[in-house]
Amino acid sequence: MKYILYVLIASYACTQAFAQQHYCSDFKSKRGIKGVSVNAKIASGYIPPENKYDLKFYRLNLNVERNTTYISGNVLSKAKVVVTSLDSFAFVLHTNHTIDSVYVNGAKRNFVRRDSLTCATAGTPIPQNTVFDAVVYYHGTCPTGNSAAIGDGYSTGTSGSWGNQVSWSLSESLCAYEWFPCKQDLKDKIDSSWVFATTDSANMVGSNGLLKNVVSLGVKKRYEWKSKYPIDYYLISVATAKYRAYNFYAKPQYLAPDSIFIQNFVYDNAINNSAWNTQKTALNKMKQTIEMESLLYGMYPFYKEKYGHSMAPFGGGMEHQTMTSLGFFDFEIDAHELGHQWWGDNVTCKAWKDIFINEGWASYTEYLCDQYLGSISGTTAASKMNTVHNSVMSQPGGSCYFTNADTMDATVIFDSRLSYDKGSAIIHSLRYEINNDSTFFNAIRSFQRVYKSSTASVIDFRDYMQTYTGISFIQFFNQWYYGQGYPTFDVRWNQGGSTFVMKSTQTQSMASSVPLFMTHVDYKITRTSMMDTVIRLMHSNAVENYTITLPGIITAVSVDPNNWILNKVIGPVKDASLATGIKEIDEQDTPLVFVGPNPTSAELNVYVYNGDKATVEVTDMSGKIVLTKAIQNRAEFDISKFANGVYLVTVKNMLGAPVKVTKVVKN
Repeated sequence: MKYILYVLIASYACTQAFAQQHYCSDFKSKRGIKGVSVNAKIASGYIPPENKYDLKFYRLNLNVERNTTYISGNVLSKAKVVVTSLDSFAFVLHTNHTIDSVYVNGAKRNFVRRDSLTCATAGTPIPQNTVFDAVVYYHGTCPTGNSAAIGDGYSTGTSGSWGNQVSWSLSESLCAYEWFPCKQDLKDKIDSSWVFATTDSANMVGSNGLLKNVVSLGVKKRYEWKSKYPIDYYLISVATAKYRAYNFYAKPQYLAPDSIFIQNFVYDNAINNSAWNTQKTALNKMKQTIEMESLLYGMYPFYKEKYGHSMAPFGGGMEHQTMTSLGFFDFEIDAHELGHQWWGDNVTCKAWKDIFINEGWASYTEYLCDQYLGSISGTTAASKMNTVHNSVMSQPGGSCYFTNADTMDATVIFDSRLSYDKGSAIIHSLRYEINNDSTFFNAIRSFQRVYKSSTASVIDFRDYMQTYTGISFIQFFNQWYYGQGYPTFDVRWNQGGSTFVMKSTQTQSMASSVPLFMTHVDYKITRTSMMDTVIRLMHSNAVENYTITLPGIITAVSVDPNNWILNKVIGPVKDASLATGIKEIDEQDTPLVFVGPNPTSAELNVYVYNGDKATVEVTDMSGKIVLTKAIQNRAEFDISKFANGVYLVTVKNMLGAPVKVTKVVKN
């Protein structure tokens, strides 16, 4: 999802503007997830009965209208038993809906509801590896209360700019159950899906996959959408309004001579609206955008079906697979939502705390499109990343890492500064550390191929990049992803003949989280009558002293001129007192140590910056030692089975002296 706040056009002006806020994040984060009790149980480690089967197919056969949230119909599920035997079929459906009946393998079954969880008897227990089908018939008015990331799981409204009535779904993150009976498990993607929607003949209904048929039923029409691609529960969608189709094709070079169908359901009166030309201009850029993103990430994952949009009256976009729902067309939001088709749809976050996989990458897609499509984007890549960095550093702390408890709060999951901007900045820095765009993009395309139609965690992504590039990114993720804050470099320099000396002193905005950011840094050296040169140096101590032979008269030094890393700078200034020929300072006797993330629900990382051997000791608040281990340089611990609470982590050097003692919260 995406959102960027600025006045788009006079007839579609936002009533309020918040600097650099993403539309996707702004509207998602303003809606707290009011999960029902079953979702709270899931978050606490409860294994729901839905996990006894693996979903294979959904067919939604629903009655919908543009001006109401009342839904009726049925949902067919085909699934395979993954336990020894299945004695009941379990699903979730909001209590606002009445369940008329449930059929399992063609027979009407008794069922029991407890809150939103329903269990229907399977009759004779179904053995393991057997495929069965279940049909749930239901009706009701979908709940309100801003329970989804943007509004509700299913909403209705009238566009203030266009005057159109629309009903639409938006299930992220745990709100699909508000409008259809389902299994809300990110790791269980449905192999294929059909969405049949019957509505007034004046309406059109947009959804996933290909529109295979439109059946006339008197004063009604049934739109039959079919998709053969795996899909996660929250990406299934319907949008109903008086639409008009505006279609065209893209022709990525990898797909020649074939093409990608781009199918857009725009408001029926938009063609005659004075604002339409601006919207149309932005929409037409999708051809170049999908071609470019296919070059960067690999072929558009769903090219055998389509990409498209269904308009709905909300202030952002939602990356429904193959047919994004969004409020208006704009280059940046369009590029972001398209990026989600790879990052979020093809490869989906394994858990909501892994939202970096979805939103970090979709946000970085904006930067890449500005970089490679600058002639049509309207924004330079340099200004884009500068905006991203300023957003992240507007506060001293903040981490991209979330616990399971955090992910029950939409304001945390869809935080614009952290999930979107810091996520994007981390990817940019990762690209810099790899220092080879060919390797970087080949690794990304390979990751998409390996994890296609599946889910991935941040750890999966980190480890894959390590394996592909041969570079360890443990410390990188410890400081940038798990850690908080950013470095400030206080830089002084001097020149004596052809000897250039520079002293860079690093401080941290959140030294309690990251005591030292170990990172490469670019320095741009400007000289008279000579071309500027950029030198890449490693900053691995609190104070770094560099001596470099450089001919010519140096007139200026700048730090990280291309904004590769999050940082602030003091200076650089020429300091005549800085002696030429200076040597690097010795490392401190007491090593700097990273312990995090904090709080955590699973992993605990310890990193000793000087590479020495150390001992890690973890005790609970009663003083009982629950973990002790000797390490070399770094270690990762799985504490997911520890009881929730506060633990004391002590890191001792080779002589047994404590070099770091800190409290860590496990939740």
